[in-house]
Amino acid sequence: MYIPEHFSLPRERALELLGGARAGDLITVTPDGLTATFVPMLLQDGDRLLGHLSRVNPQWQYPGEALFIVNGPHDYIDAAWLSRPDAVSVSTWNYVTVHAHGELIVHDDPQWCLDAVRRMSQAHGDDTVSGMTTDDVDRKLRAIVGVELRITRLEAKAKMSQNKSPEVIEQVIAGLADAGSVEAAEWMRDNSLPRAQAKAELLAGIRRQAGTAR
Repeated sequence: MYIPEHFSLPRERALELLGGARAGDLITVTPDGLTATFVPMLLQDGDRLLGHLSRVNPQWQYPGEALFIVNGPHDYIDAAWLSRPDAVSVSTWNYVTVHAHGELIVHDDPQWCLDAVRRMSQAHGDDTVSGMTTDDVDRKLRAIVGVELRITRLEAKAKMSQNKSPEVIEQVIAGLADAGSVEAAEWMRDNSLPRAQAKAELLAGIRRQAGTAR
């Protein structure tokens, strides 16, 4: 993934976003080329993702190199929201995304799958499995195959106008809020705006020091 330095997110933030995601795209290589499944996966210990695939989905038959992608807030950014008196702006798209690269391991052991299903369910506040009969559990487990992505590399990017001035960012936040894109507006208010304000204050301090030194 192409990541300019000013849009890069640290590993800690990437793990936070990955752990908070409910599902994402699991992409693997098969003899017929790339294939993808949108699937929930659960982050464990900061270095692996647990999940399962339907047994009739052939993707599980091709373990090895894999990529899991989760996306955060994203939306269209109108050129008018980016406008400044001294420059012409064009529309763009703001987004947050995390790419977890690694090795996909397949687990066809019922106990491993049961443990993964329990962890996933409990993470969402659901303990239905505990109330099922042994026969029902066994029947459900026969229909799935466990998968584990052992993470070897994380890439995270937030292109959320944080390289703009605080004034422009506030315009974008207002535009998103008016358009009903509450999640993207809140992300920018909590992340992009403080960063831009800190940068503006730093630059203003440098200019003041330079003026005093003359």
